[in-house]
Amino acid sequence: MIIKKICKFLTLASIIAVIGACSSTDNTSNTSTESGTLGKIKNRDKIIIGVKADYVPFGFIGENGENAGLEIDIARYLTSEILQSDQKIEFVPVVAANRIEFLQQGKVDLLIATMNDTEKRRQVIDFSEQYYASGTGLLTKKDNGVSTWDDLKGKKVCGIQGSFYNKELTQMGIEMVNFPGTAEAYTALKDGRCIGFAYDDSGIVGKLLEPEWGEDWHQAVPVILVQPWGMGIRKDDQLFLEAVNNAILKMEAEGFIVQGEQKWKIPSTEYAKERMEKAKQLMENK
Repeated sequence: MIIKKICKFLTLASIIAVIGACSSTDNTSNTSTESGTLGKIKNRDKIIIGVKADYVPFGFIGENGENAGLEIDIARYLTSEILQSDQKIEFVPVVAANRIEFLQQGKVDLLIATMNDTEKRRQVIDFSEQYYASGTGLLTKKDNGVSTWDDLKGKKVCGIQGSFYNKELTQMGIEMVNFPGTAEAYTALKDGRCIGFAYDDSGIVGKLLEPEWGEDWHQAVPVILVQPWGMGIRKDDQLFLEAVNNAILKMEAEGFIVQGEQKWKIPSTEYAKERMEKAKQLMENK
């Protein structure tokens, strides 16, 4: 069922239209005559990317104090494609409530931050090719009797400020208590201020990998509102958009995300597998 819902987001074919128009991203000099964000990145010889720092296993701070996770690996891959080194990168932590603002204000060049590609967001920023997908799930205690979304009507549910699903859940009769970041939401959930935490199902999967959560908590209700993720780019920045899309195509054809799911113990998704196969076909037909 989920595969049918997300197949419509498999838009890799659109990359073909720009492959011929976008020259190699090889850069043998620290200066560039290219305009827009791509030119700025090459001139400064560094790319600044907004990422999550509180979203295990996609973007978080590891035990060594450095950024880690699947999206961090993706960011390094993209940087290597554009600047020939995965070290020429600066990570800026963002949350759902400020990430688009950071992009618009020029604080970051690009967003790789578990961001759903929605029509509302496309009104203010552009999106890359979609590279992943998730839906809305609920983290709640195993013994509280919640098994359907209807069971949550009139009850307080923790959420994250700026998340696209807040409006839909409120319309379902759920009382949303929203926080700026996941740390605050998880604390409120443990303190009993909410009956559950509505969040991306991929993020909940990561939390349940932790021993303190895996024993007494679970994802109790069916995943809803499945939406694809895209990388955020400022409006009308075509050269940079093409460079990012070309990197995504190559990355997916190599099975980078499928392998990344295994590396970070993320349940394998049909979405990533299907995009890999589509990308392989497109690369073979170039």
